[in-house]
Amino acid sequence: MNSLKDYAQEQPINHLMARHWDEIEIKEVAEALLRAVKQNQLADFVVTDSLQKETVLEYFAAFAGQELRCIDTVFTLFYQVAAADDYNDLRGHLLLTFQTAATEYRVLLGMSRLGNAEGVRWQVYDVLWQDQGISVADVPLVQLEAPESGEEICVLVTNHGDIRLRLFPDQAPLAVANWQSMAKDGFYDGSLFARVIKEFVIQGGALDGSGDEALSNYGGYFADEVRKGLYHFNGAVALGNHGPHTNGNQFFIVQNTKVNEPQLPKLSLPRNVEEAYLKLGGLPELDGRYTVFGQVYKGMDIVVNISDQMTDAEDAPLKPVVIQRVIFERV
Repeated sequence: MNSLKDYAQEQPINHLMARHWDEIEIKEVAEALLRAVKQNQLADFVVTDSLQKETVLEYFAAFAGQELRCIDTVFTLFYQVAAADDYNDLRGHLLLTFQTAATEYRVLLGMSRLGNAEGVRWQVYDVLWQDQGISVADVPLVQLEAPESGEEICVLVTNHGDIRLRLFPDQAPLAVANWQSMAKDGFYDGSLFARVIKEFVIQGGALDGSGDEALSNYGGYFADEVRKGLYHFNGAVALGNHGPHTNGNQFFIVQNTKVNEPQLPKLSLPRNVEEAYLKLGGLPELDGRYTVFGQVYKGMDIVVNISDQMTDAEDAPLKPVVIQRVIFERV
């Protein structure tokens, strides 16, 4: 019978960088581990003499029999420890992201590379951290639906053409009410898209740093409304801010036709949202930080045209892009 060892007490003697083939290998190990979890056959994947072995077995027992999908594997630490031979001296902290049918989980595993001249393999010695799971079930994407008959929509009349927006008062009531009030009072009439970055955003409102960006229907900055169901898809309309709950009159329209695909596994997105990002483009890295309150449903060619304008070092168009007026009409 093996005496138990506390792998958590080992001290690094050298920090290393995981090589590309290390990352390929550990992903293959993780995929095989998850298949073994389904079959409740973990013997080959758990360090037999680890003091924390039962913790590992208990964690994965909760997922026995389920179809598990490996989403992402990242070594957050990769290091050497003092060992009797080089076959047994590598350790790693592996952040494993995996999904059941409708929930995503992340767990930080202590990993040991153990073996001898006959071969080596990575095995789990401890569960260092775990979350409680995040739903990745499909959500309604009202943002991508066409406007209904009788719905009030918003039109940005610019010197490049008209941009038509849907607004979402049910999901972002504060933002929509503020936008409607300020727009109908003429706040945006004659204002500029003062910041334009191709394949990112076009941005308007008070951007001059004077403090006027805090002007709102509420007498100053107001709270975020970050909702699951509204995302930074290409054409999304959102409020600019300076941090949490600093919404005023700044706004931007997303103009990005392709997502940074390697980012997606890091974001716990519902599966239909991930599919929509891949199809439509957008900026998923902004989700959870900015209030989306509208979506361009007609006039994205105008948004693209604006994004194509030559700009100065401050991303301001050399030829002014003017919001001549903002009007509201019924479909």
